Amino acid sequence: MPILWRYLLKSYFQVLSLCVSSFIAILLVTRFQEIARFATSGAGIMPIILFGLYQIPYILPIAIPFSCLIAAMLLYQRLSHAHELTAFRSSGLGLYPIVFPLLLASAFLSLLNFSIASEISPLCRSLSRELIYKMTAQNPLFLLQKETLVRLKDCYIDMKALKSGQNAEEVIFVASSNGRLNLMSAKELSINGDLLVGKNVTLISSVDPKKGEGFDHLIIENQKTMNTKASNMVQFVEKFETSANYDYLPLRMILASERLSTMKGSGISGRAYMEIAKRISLGLAAFTFTLIGCAFGVEISRHHSKRGVIWAIALASTFLITFISAKSFRDAPMLASLIYLAPHPVIILICLKSLRRVAEGKE
Repeated sequence: MPILWRYLLKSYFQVLSLCVSSFIAILLVTRFQEIARFATSGAGIMPIILFGLYQIPYILPIAIPFSCLIAAMLLYQRLSHAHELTAFRSSGLGLYPIVFPLLLASAFLSLLNFSIASEISPLCRSLSRELIYKMTAQNPLFLLQKETLVRLKDCYIDMKALKSGQNAEEVIFVASSNGRLNLMSAKELSINGDLLVGKNVTLISSVDPKKGEGFDHLIIENQKTMNTKASNMVQFVEKFETSANYDYLPLRMILASERLSTMKGSGISGRAYMEIAKRISLGLAAFTFTLIGCAFGVEISRHHSKRGVIWAIALASTFLITFISAKSFRDAPMLASLIYLAPHPVIILICLKSLRRVAEGKE
């Protein structure tokens, strides 16, 4: 490997790794509340660590492209301001050979980012969801928190206190199930092994009088103590089918599902095209953002200008806006797929035009 390549790549990856680490740290800080809620479920040290690690791949597909942009931008601005770029070009090197090492490295980063977005991130989403449901089955009092990580269907919960994730006081639980409205009031609920133990429990259940045959449609029952299996509370958790949500499926599973649908004669769904286009867009973003940094980080004027920074921010913001807006076109998946992919060729053409102008000595 030429000395110039080693010099450029070393500087590039130093800033890149620092930026990615910073994005991960910011992510963990923003998700600290969710991790803390999970910890209150009574989970052990290893499940808590796993839950925290599962959060990291969520942001990597976006963190890597923006880190590439920052690293490339800072590198070529430094080379320009320190006149190293002028020295390189005076020795006979063209502009394109100078930026080629970073573009080659970003191409490999794009493959890595595509793998993370297509395989690792969906898998971690699914494993994180399964971990939450597993802890919920072990400790249903986790559901009684006002801000829980899982959704309850047709339920209302209020309580006075939750102590160490194992005891709840002054609990009011209202649920609708099988056409019946059920209310449970308990002075105290606690976990004892695999049992949910209640003290001073009142149960009120209603039945549609039109369906009854001479029976009372309101049932009231008072119990000093009540025992039930803790896992019974899981029936009130809103079921989340990961197989029906492509955000939780690796790419190979999506392709296998669509291949099966094709064999049945239904063809490939537009939802699959949309999801694949989104992941391809995230993969290409590492290369595209590095190209933005190279094209608008280079300065050939003696007077420093913010024009390149403004252009870089504008192009990166355009990609981010189109990427977010594409999600709102779920009813038109082919249009959404086009919106996901369209920014890349446009940004690449603008960057190549800027590099050509710089190579020709035009500011």
